[in-house]
Amino acid sequence: MLVLACIPAYNEEKNIRKLVSDCLKQVDKVVVCDDGSTDLTKKEATDAGAFVISHSQNKGKGAALKSLFEYVKHSDADIIVTIDGDGQFIPEEIPKLTKDIED
Repeated sequence: MLVLACIPAYNEEKNIRKLVSDCLKQVDKVVVCDDGSTDLTKKEATDAGAFVISHSQNKGKGAALKSLFEYVKHSDADIIVTIDGDGQFIPEEIPKLTKDIED
């Protein structure tokens, strides 16, 4: 089963590289929605291995999630997990969320 992590992010250049890297240890793919950041969020996420969707201006977390879910509809993901770009959630907890679905 293909597990995909979806990360909405706004001005998270300090957190996003580590977050994407940590997520990629738990999932197969990571997609980040850079919601109009004015910093290097997009570059840091891309350099860490994420596919990045970019909004030209900040539209808010709901719009970022909507863009991520639209991406998922056209992906081959079996399971998706959302995780905030500010690092408040621990990627190592992802298997606890996906195990029952995978089983």
